[in-house]
Amino acid sequence: MHTVVLAGGPTLVRAAMTAVIDRSRALSVVGQAADGTRLRELLAAGAEPDVILLDRAIQDQGISAFTGVVSAASAVARTIVFGVPDAQESDACLRAGATGVLASGITAVQLVAALETVLRGGLVVVLETAPVVMAHHRRRASPQTPPELSRREHEILTMVAGGQENSSIAHALSISPLTVKTHIANLYAKTGVRQRGHLVAFAYESGVVVPGRTPVSPLVDRLPAAS
Repeated sequence: MHTVVLAGGPTLVRAAMTAVIDRSRALSVVGQAADGTRLRELLAAGAEPDVILLDRAIQDQGISAFTGVVSAASAVARTIVFGVPDAQESDACLRAGATGVLASGITAVQLVAALETVLRGGLVVVLETAPVVMAHHRRRASPQTPPELSRREHEILTMVAGGQENSSIAHALSISPLTVKTHIANLYAKTGVRQRGHLVAFAYESGVVVPGRTPVSPLVDRLPAAS
């Protein structure tokens, strides 16, 4: 039986999630925390969950930035962030160490599937604009370039996953915005996705970017130019 701790969000939402999770044969909620302080107390008291389901609305007086809460939770257990509104915040949560991000409009089936996927070592991204993104694929243990991508495409994909816009990528790589757009179009074709948020999910799921370990700044680890 895998264990889950729920942290943050309205009491009624946590109660509903507990009912959904406890109906699963393989999952059980072993603790709830209304805020970050209570979560730390719960973990200090000996709770050792396999997954922490962290509500985006959680309050933590000890940590000003939400990504700090994500990092702290991820250091203890696999962490899924619930209530993520968009791809930009999804990227930030993944870079902070989360192994899953979920929009607030998910279904009960998607919630349980996300927990099970993360427990198998996978990465889950389910956003409002992308109902299911790489939700059932296992992430590789270490980052490596998928063989079908060129070195330039790998570099641009990493920068896209880091939240860089086309103009900043072009400036950092000393290429034209049109060239960047062409490379991204090629990435869409090769990965089989259609939106930028899906491309970000592919970068994390495939192991090109590993949360907390892969530099995503355009000025770090520059690769040789390859058109």
